[in-house]
Amino acid sequence: MRLIQKPEHGTLEWLVGRQKDENGNVLLGGSDAPALMGASQFKTRGDLYVDKTTDPVVDTSFNMAFHRGNVVEPVLVAEASRILGISLLTPDVMYREGRWNINSDGVDNAESPTVNIECKTTTRYTVTESDDLPIEWRWQGYAQMAVMNVPVFFSVLDARQNLSVVELPRDNMMIDLLLQESEMFCEAVENNSGISDYLDQFTADQIARLVDVTETSVELPDEAQTWLTMLDEARYNKKEAEEAEREAKDALARLLLGNEIGLFNGNKVVTWKEQAGKPSLDLAGLRAAHPNIVAQFERTGSPYRVMRIVKKKEK
Repeated sequence: MRLIQKPEHGTLEWLVGRQKDENGNVLLGGSDAPALMGASQFKTRGDLYVDKTTDPVVDTSFNMAFHRGNVVEPVLVAEASRILGISLLTPDVMYREGRWNINSDGVDNAESPTVNIECKTTTRYTVTESDDLPIEWRWQGYAQMAVMNVPVFFSVLDARQNLSVVELPRDNMMIDLLLQESEMFCEAVENNSGISDYLDQFTADQIARLVDVTETSVELPDEAQTWLTMLDEARYNKKEAEEAEREAKDALARLLLGNEIGLFNGNKVVTWKEQAGKPSLDLAGLRAAHPNIVAQFERTGSPYRVMRIVKKKEK
């Protein structure tokens, strides 16, 4: 295991360090483990592949879940220290072994840790014992075990606002499986073979980003007819749903008129309240008045592909 100086969390340098090592080899972080193993509720393996083949961008948007976790993390480290009876600190280094680059929330010794703490805040799970640890957390813990080779404890503020410190039981079979999968996945990224290896895990938008388009044709298999029909029907149903929504809103508006609230048998069933208007930019007017200024800030978006169903021509 190597110790790597940790850049400031969330910076571009920190993001780049999670993508590749100094030799250009693809790396994975502990939080990537659930997506790699198909256990993440928020990220697919296709998403992970795109992340690893795309230059990282610093996200400056505010995320309450991340903010809450950052605020509560020192408390959870302190609680783990109290429960375990050992002094803990947040290390200023990352731990690297093979394909994995691990950030730790808490250790007893930064250079030679004998225990690792992973802090979690959740509004979804109630955690009091190891059996309560969700599978996506377990995969992250196994990645930490694989690199640091120490016991991993989860310090949790759970959905009931309870604090708990729970040890993840070591599972060598799961760790071996994770290491095998990470090596195959990273090699697929490096060899640009992910499209063929993980084709069924990519969305249309991801394929459009990853595959260069050419003016060629391909004979589709019989199963394509099912998807063509489904796409055509989905678009038709969407149009019908939009028309039905508009018709219902118009009818309710005629009943509500100037009233904000509609009642049915004395119970509130619908509201139609006025909201403040949103600011908008008169781009055409600005371009006419100050074309040079607009030209400095105007950017052309990346090309994108549009999928259309070709209808048979009537004879």
